[in-house]
Amino acid sequence: MPSNDNRKKSLNKNLTLLFEQTESIAKTGSWELDLKTNKLFWSDGVFKILDYPPQSFPVTLERGLEVIHPEDREIALATMNESIQNNKDYKIQKRFITIKGEIKHILSLGKILKDENDNPYKLVGVFQDITEFVKANEELTNLKSLIEVTANSIDGVIWEADAATFAFTYVSNQVEKLLGFTAKEWLEEEDFWFNHIHPDDREATVNFSQKETLEGRDHTFNYRMLKKDGQYVWVKDRVTVIMEGQKPTFLRGLLVNIDKDKEYLNKIEEEKNLSNNLIQNLPNVVFLFDEKGRLLLWNDKFIELSEYSNEEAKDLSPSHFFDFQQNQFLEKYLQKIDKDGYIEVETEFISKSGKKKPMLFIATKFTYYEKKCIYGVGIDVSQRNILLSEQRKLLNTIENIIQFTPESLLVFNKQFDLLKKNKSFDELIKKYANQLNFKEEELKVEILNQLSKAILKKEKAEIIISKKSKN
Repeated sequence: MPSNDNRKKSLNKNLTLLFEQTESIAKTGSWELDLKTNKLFWSDGVFKILDYPPQSFPVTLERGLEVIHPEDREIALATMNESIQNNKDYKIQKRFITIKGEIKHILSLGKILKDENDNPYKLVGVFQDITEFVKANEELTNLKSLIEVTANSIDGVIWEADAATFAFTYVSNQVEKLLGFTAKEWLEEEDFWFNHIHPDDREATVNFSQKETLEGRDHTFNYRMLKKDGQYVWVKDRVTVIMEGQKPTFLRGLLVNIDKDKEYLNKIEEEKNLSNNLIQNLPNVVFLFDEKGRLLLWNDKFIELSEYSNEEAKDLSPSHFFDFQQNQFLEKYLQKIDKDGYIEVETEFISKSGKKKPMLFIATKFTYYEKKCIYGVGIDVSQRNILLSEQRKLLNTIENIIQFTPESLLVFNKQFDLLKKNKSFDELIKKYANQLNFKEEELKVEILNQLSKAILKKEKAEIIISKKSKN
């Protein structure tokens, strides 16, 4: 029969393996700073984040500061000192420089530990590599900026409103050119749209739009709107009704001036309210269950998301967190992990109250106290799914704006390479190439060259093409 010492060694070994696997999967590492000696400790996870072999060099406070990006060191040190002096939790986002010279974005969380005399003696915490989330957020920010620039370059007003109340939530800056009012004035005045429709058009316009919206139909209609100078302008309003299930939820549209017969064919999509919460506090959901499906170990995040108490968790099995249809696949996944030793599966995690949350579960076979078990980590992918969905919609919006505007529209990158062109530009080339005695490709190159030169000089682009003499 194993001795107490052997059992303790086995327990420590199992817990160490669990800790190392958790850090590796979740891309985290823990750290401790002795406030009396300034001695710093890093777990293996920190070394891995920095691409160093685990425990490959003695860690000092000076070495810990050296791996921080030079631009972030001062604020990181000041934040840590403030946390120690004011006896409060430590939290900061900063950048690390790895052994390969790569930059990684890190979320650092810490907590003060006190001795029996209530004196702080240690600062402990965790690093999380959030580089992927930061890059995804930067890409979405750039896409949203491109949407704003493109929207405000079109001679028409892009808008968004609630389908139930007709309360406007977005109006592009072009409204000032159309009506003389700013976007801020429109959004701050309650019932601005209703109040500025010509009295003779108001009832018919509002009734028509409400009826089409309730039916979930996209619609187009003309009416007059009051300008800031007291005059009225005829506008064409193209409306897209966005549905969720069978219910219209919000409207998007394009408002254009038709006094001079300018018409724009376009369906505009712009997503708002991007989530700024890109990460969840670590550690993520951690679980361990035996071959019979009995939970053996779990963490606080598991309790938080599942909404069960620790006492209730003792009698739970994986089937408690998935619906009937998902449970049909559970046996298949268990067989796969038994065969391959590892699985990744994305599914919905169901709490005690029935709340569903999309999660990525990564699990491996694990021997715990000589029992065959399954150990895993559950990562909340709600924010990732939202980001991917927003990115797809934003990219689609950009493509729609480019292709459906009736004026020629070109999009370049920073190197002045042509990324996008619309049908109107192609039609312009076809129309004038023969008249100017150019081949279509020659005319296109000449126009792009003149545009590039004007952009480099930061001048307004005015394209002048002289007719070529026939040889």
